[in-house]
Amino acid sequence: MMKMYLVVIVVALLNVVSHSQILIDESYDDWNDVVLYNDPIGDGSNFGDDFTAFQVTNDDEYLYFRIELRDEILLQEDNRINIYIDTDNNANTGTIQAGIGAEIGFEFGDRRGFIRNGNATNTIFHNDIGITVLPSLSSKIFEFALSRTYFAGGTQFIDGTIAVACKDNRSGGDIIPNSATDRLYTLVDNNNPTLPKFDFLKVGNGFRMMTYNSLFDGLFEFGQSQQQRRMIKAMDADIYTFVEIYDFNSGSIVDIIEDETGYTDWDHASEGSDTHVVSKYPIKDHTNIDGNGAYILDYEGNDMLIIVAHLPAGSNDESRQAEVDKIAAFIRDAKLGLNEFQLATNAPILITGDMNLYGNKRQRETLTTGDIINNNAYGPDASPDWDGTPLTAALPFASGLPQAVTWINPNSSFFPGRLDYTFYSDHTLDLTNTFCLNTNDMEDADLEVLGLNRNDSRSASDHLPVITDFEIIEPNRQRDLTLEDINTRVFPNPTTNLLHIDSKTEISSIIITDVMGEVVFKSNNIDKENTINATEWNSGIYLIQLTTIKGIVTEKMFKF
Repeated sequence: MMKMYLVVIVVALLNVVSHSQILIDESYDDWNDVVLYNDPIGDGSNFGDDFTAFQVTNDDEYLYFRIELRDEILLQEDNRINIYIDTDNNANTGTIQAGIGAEIGFEFGDRRGFIRNGNATNTIFHNDIGITVLPSLSSKIFEFALSRTYFAGGTQFIDGTIAVACKDNRSGGDIIPNSATDRLYTLVDNNNPTLPKFDFLKVGNGFRMMTYNSLFDGLFEFGQSQQQRRMIKAMDADIYTFVEIYDFNSGSIVDIIEDETGYTDWDHASEGSDTHVVSKYPIKDHTNIDGNGAYILDYEGNDMLIIVAHLPAGSNDESRQAEVDKIAAFIRDAKLGLNEFQLATNAPILITGDMNLYGNKRQRETLTTGDIINNNAYGPDASPDWDGTPLTAALPFASGLPQAVTWINPNSSFFPGRLDYTFYSDHTLDLTNTFCLNTNDMEDADLEVLGLNRNDSRSASDHLPVITDFEIIEPNRQRDLTLEDINTRVFPNPTTNLLHIDSKTEISSIIITDVMGEVVFKSNNIDKENTINATEWNSGIYLIQLTTIKGIVTEKMFKF
């Protein structure tokens, strides 16, 4: 792991800490070692948004920010929250905002901002400064990345000591950090982003699924078709699901997939106006759920339910919620044998597609938990997985980026976001690999091996292909326990020196071995919070074995 240093000037004192690579993924453990600025509740306007916490850090390519608010909001609409950056730390240049001379400002609710260059001020949009924000849904916590390279009378690079602040631009609006000293931040270089690991080739002996929004019949449009064909061939999936193919049936899709893959025994079906499944496994049945498609596949002699969803787009929370309520009710009834599908016990369940989950986070919660909003219309709540737990959402990162985004459109005012999902029953499915195919930021060698061109993914559609590899968990074997199962965190991972193991479950022993099996650490004296000094360990992969009252968990750890 590379070292990062966050410099906060307080009189003559410098605080220097190393921390994990920041990933824009709605998971915030990687911020644990970044300096946190807290803000009093209620210190801004009664009519504005109230900040409660702020963090900033960087690597060689991005500035990263994390903000917390008192109330849940949608960051891309209906607010006056701005980020301001004084790139030269000079209040006499730039535009005076939040007590700094900002060369860059961006208002999230308006989805536009400015760049100040000398006496000229130019309007900018997210693509001009590379802003990415997650979650795309409503939340009290947001993290966002901003490119350190931008154009203002020439290519500029954010470096050295800068001043940064978030401000609500309503009258009397809140500002964070409050102190002018705390607004100073010194960037540290030689921190190349450590990107998430995945495999472009299928992992395991199960099946690969590619989920894709083809963008208005793009698979059959000349320019888009060639690019989409190359991606279909490169991903070599066992199951392809499509939305936004309106004017062609699934048989026409099969013709293209056969041409590209050379495989000729595909089954296929369509439901609604635009959902399609093409599968190496027989499709036993299919039906419509308010425009979304439900498909039963025969996977090696067992049922598997795949729901391909294309929910309403835009600020249409009410219609999206109604559709996800219907999907949750359909799964409940299929498990109970109350509709035409009558799922076999422990049949794997997947919901996949372009969910357009932009707006109220409640829609995602319904899909995962089965908590229906309109019980009068759609019946009682029911946990969707067979063991009475929620479905799990795969977390695919865009290849070449430290960001879990599935939708990128530089010509839209909306930021890159997470709109496409694959939810799955982890009681019966083990996710072995996942990513979004983003050719624009891939290594040349990977493009060459896969037979792809750099502009394929973004020219073909504004949605990226979402790839998931699964293996079936046999009913007669127990799923391996995970850190989440035992309420335990192991961080940072990778590490360079100190390793922390914090657990809410009683741990009786910790054993850490290298890949050759040599024990480098062993202890039976375990607290809820444990710190292990790994400074002297060789760089490489280590296995952490935690013995608990729930069972044994083995976790892989990297030492740099």
